[in-house]
Amino acid sequence: MPSPVRRGIALPLAAVILLIHALSASAKPVVLTVAGLGPQAARQLSEEGLDDFTRETGIQVEFVPAWGNSTDQLALTLRALNGHFPTPDIYMIDVLWPATLASHLLDLKPFLDAGAHEQSADLLTNDTVKGRLVALPFYLNIGTLFYRADLLKKYGYKHPPNTWEEMQHMAARIEKGERAAGNRDFWGYVFQGAAYEGLTCNALEWQMSFGGGHIIEPDGTVSVNNARTAEALRKVRGWIHSISPPSVLSYTEADSLNAFRSGNAAFLRYWSSGYNSVANSSALRARFQMSVLPAGPRGRAQAMGGFQLAVSAYSKHPREAVQLVVYLTGAHVQKCRALREGYLPTLPRLYDDPELLKAVSAARVLKTVGLTGWVARPSTTAGSHYAQVSRIYYQGVHEILSGQRRIEDVLSGVEEQLLAVSPNFQSPRN
Repeated sequence: MPSPVRRGIALPLAAVILLIHALSASAKPVVLTVAGLGPQAARQLSEEGLDDFTRETGIQVEFVPAWGNSTDQLALTLRALNGHFPTPDIYMIDVLWPATLASHLLDLKPFLDAGAHEQSADLLTNDTVKGRLVALPFYLNIGTLFYRADLLKKYGYKHPPNTWEEMQHMAARIEKGERAAGNRDFWGYVFQGAAYEGLTCNALEWQMSFGGGHIIEPDGTVSVNNARTAEALRKVRGWIHSISPPSVLSYTEADSLNAFRSGNAAFLRYWSSGYNSVANSSALRARFQMSVLPAGPRGRAQAMGGFQLAVSAYSKHPREAVQLVVYLTGAHVQKCRALREGYLPTLPRLYDDPELLKAVSAARVLKTVGLTGWVARPSTTAGSHYAQVSRIYYQGVHEILSGQRRIEDVLSGVEEQLLAVSPNFQSPRN
């Protein structure tokens, strides 16, 4: 009877090599690559739950850092996906990108647990393209109102403005008083008025709070050209030279934030993520607060920003990648990131968490008024045409605010240009 050793030696060499390869492959841990986070955010994520995930699953995670601006990142992401590269496995993508990237992303629906379905319904809708859920919300950014609490108290106001009309009156009175006191550079209200994506966000908030619709409705109807949108933009145009400086029409996020932090504005429209940036400013420490944006005649509208996590359709480890995405977008990690870094969670139930509400000012503000009024830009409806849609819209709004032409004429032209963008867009008069 041959010994086990001799039997082993008798195996063909090729079979032995294949067996060793199979055993080593099965023992080798899965390594996932995540693209889009900056180096600091990646390091923080390790402490916010990622290390626990690796210990529990054995799945290793590596990061490809973000680079350039949003436009650069989208171009590089498309390049990798168009090349069907197996890595990165997971991409952190802007809230505007799901429809643009959808054909290259895995449908997450078959893999989701119950917790994933607790995400904000509006964000899940934003991330669903032709019935496929191509991303999960990671963290949220909301358009909010920053205000000088010390100046409101000085001028006898007990609360921030509830409506745009109140904001206009309060801004004018505070501006007049501060200028009389010697600050000739003081203005009542600053926002992002340059001709770029930031103006699309501001204008959509004004328009929707007046009942003017979503620019393009979910069924493809181009709705921008209406009397309520005209009314909203006419009011804002009246702020220029009055409570807002003429230079606001060149302001981006950085410009408007600098004007507020320098002490030269009573009110600022900005993103909720900017709270720490202002709080760390020595000039305004403990002298400002944040609130929801004022309401218009038809309610409140606050544009949503933020980022989602998506799995590449070309990943060699799709199940493990989805497992990581579900974990990182879950309640444990989202709460940890909120407490440590102030990131707003995308799970509505976390806004009932006492510890989170105590620690995160933005969450407190949103909880106070409820989570209604969050609005998404029409990126899912417009799909790959969104950049063109937004450009047509913000250029038209900028022209209106500059006072160059009749509002109705500009809106009519915007409607005509939008209808020419895609055969799927339709006129409200059809």
